Amino acid sequence: MKAQRKPFLIAIAVMFGTAVCPQWARSAKPPAAGKSFLGRWDLTLKAPDREYASWIEISEHGGQLKAQMVGRGGNARPLPLVVITAGQLTFVSPKEEENSKTNLVFKGTLVGGHLTGTLNGPDRNEWTWNGDRAPSLRRIGTPGWGKPISLFNGKDLTGWYASKHRPSASWKVEDGLLVSPGQGPELISNSEFGDFKLHLEFNVGDTANSGVYLRGRYKVQNRNRLC
Repeated sequence: MKAQRKPFLIAIAVMFGTAVCPQWARSAKPPAAGKSFLGRWDLTLKAPDREYASWIEISEHGGQLKAQMVGRGGNARPLPLVVITAGQLTFVSPKEEENSKTNLVFKGTLVGGHLTGTLNGPDRNEWTWNGDRAPSLRRIGTPGWGKPISLFNGKDLTGWYASKHRPSASWKVEDGLLVSPGQGPELISNSEFGDFKLHLEFNVGDTANSGVYLRGRYKVQNRNRLC
């Protein structure tokens, strides 16, 4: 597969982009005690070999529970089932979205304001997961931005690491550009920030599918298709 060039010109300082699907799943009306489950949650799925970032928003509309989720990859999508019964939250992520032979069934409870539970992983093992309330993106006043920080030095992958070690499908630097191997691992920055602004540039070929995850959960999609 021909390598796709993706140059990054990055200046940091907070801007999140999330693809939000207008459709919603339907479920039963939550009990009064279940309202503590409502809201946006940052999830961490713990597989035997690694951890995956995820995200869910649970809300009530017209007396019905609704949820949308970003799983281990992809964009936000509606869930077909979300239920709160006797203090337990249950929601289902369809197998078609999870590259799994069975639907992923999440079960969890609230412990000290945090979600914790289990799910049947796509590898047929039981995984554990937890969730913390997603921070509010509303700000009072204007943040005091610092000087721009370049995340890519134009020479090598210093400051970055791959989500999986795959020598045959590794990112590289060519002519000052970060070059993707195509169907390769995700490239992750070592840097951590509070509020930030992100500037980057793509050079994405026809029919290519790419994107950037912010904090590992919120995805800005970049996709080209031939008509």
